[in-house]
Amino acid sequence: MRPHRSPQAGITLIELVVSVGIVAVITLFSFLTLQGATEVAEETSARAELYKMGRNAMEKMSSELTMAFISGQRSEYFQTHFVGTDRDPVDEVYFVARAHEKRYAEVKEADYAEFHYWSEDDLHGGRYRTLMHREAPVVDDDPERGGTVHALCHAVRELNLRWYDSDKEEWVDEWDSEGSDYNGKRPAAFEIRLELEDSQGREAAFFTRARIKP
Repeated sequence: MRPHRSPQAGITLIELVVSVGIVAVITLFSFLTLQGATEVAEETSARAELYKMGRNAMEKMSSELTMAFISGQRSEYFQTHFVGTDRDPVDEVYFVARAHEKRYAEVKEADYAEFHYWSEDDLHGGRYRTLMHREAPVVDDDPERGGTVHALCHAVRELNLRWYDSDKEEWVDEWDSEGSDYNGKRPAAFEIRLELEDSQGREAAFFTRARIKP
């Protein structure tokens, strides 16, 4: 006859091993779930930052280009141009626009300024380009003189700008208000296509068309 086991007796070695195994499995699954959730959150945040940077760049370019103008008045020191240059992979444009934000109440500033967009090697060390922005509140005869320069957008895989010629009713890749084809004129509208790709292969694409205000 087998001896009766008391309810107060301790657990056996097998029960202890099974319990430890169950706890280990639960801990592992909890860790994997937490790790997966963290990775998803990081991926979502990185994509959101990429889209935010692209949207901000598109809004900045659009708001300034819509205000571009060419003045009928010019002198040796005051000249307004609109020059869009087709470059691979990031186009370049220089223009004057009524888009200058006055930051100091007691400083005499006009509402127009020189604006310049171009690209440089990625300042973060990435494989693509950094889109640069320059704004100079003094409009003169030198499109590269003075002003404030800052990086507007990183990881730029491509920036394609096109200009609408209302006379020929066609989109063109280049524009020069000083050239014979567009002497003293600016485009009637513009098109922006921006593509970004970060170091982890995340992509974001943006597109817009808008008229330039008369």
